[in-house]
Amino acid sequence: MSTPPNPPMPNPRQANGFLVTVSLPSTLIASRFRRGDVFALPENPNAHLTIETIAPHPELGSRLIITPNDKTVPFTLHVDEPVQPVRMPRTIQVTCQLCDTATTTDLDLVAHGEPKTWVCNRH
Repeated sequence: MSTPPNPPMPNPRQANGFLVTVSLPSTLIASRFRRGDVFALPENPNAHLTIETIAPHPELGSRLIITPNDKTVPFTLHVDEPVQPVRMPRTIQVTCQLCDTATTTDLDLVAHGEPKTWVCNRH
């Protein structure tokens, strides 16, 4: 006996509207990252580093001090240093372009892209 296929389900991140995103470039400057993000340095793209802490260097204004989760020794990167994003989870508030209704959504900027516009499901 054959059963009918499951009906299509809405994407959980877009269940309440239509979200337009733009993909990230293959490298981003270090200043775009924050705690919890995962990145790789260009010279070792297979070694992923998860940021435990990231802060401006107290003496060198153009440098960031980054402490990875699995390392005890922090290192510095220039704020404009290009690094490869691997995962950048964000909770983002978006506003409907047609009626100003707001909602929050969880995205991984690397997987889903940066949100540019959203229209709620009432339109």
